[in-house]
Amino acid sequence: MNLSSTSSAAERVPRAMLWGCELNQEKRTCTVKAQKEGKQDCKLLLSTICLGEKAKEEMNLVEILPPACQEDKKTKPITIASLQASVLPMVVFMGLELSPPVTFQLRAGSGPVFLSGQECYKKKGGKRRGGSEIQS
Repeated sequence: MNLSSTSSAAERVPRAMLWGCELNQEKRTCTVKAQKEGKQDCKLLLSTICLGEKAKEEMNLVEILPPACQEDKKTKPITIASLQASVLPMVVFMGLELSPPVTFQLRAGSGPVFLSGQECYKKKGGKRRGGSEIQS
């Protein structure tokens, strides 16, 4: 049986912060970076993409751009939403996890398009302390 040192429940509970951004004609891209620094694991949970009430009756395409430092330049952007006010003004995602930094782009349309979600932080496993593991 292995017994190891236990950490408090508060250290194991993931912490979340709400985030949101607007894409429009003037601001066509938005890069979401982890707001907290340090030894934490961050996931970006995208929950909703929706048109603003002033959106024109046009197709608005939202995509995720590949990382700028990526060696393979053949990687193309991924379209994640095609919104039109009279047809599909909002998309809700379940379980879409991204690793920051993530860049969203309004490829077509003038918006406004609003994105929202959560940044979830979970502490990475810490170092084991000497003698903290007991075997029997």
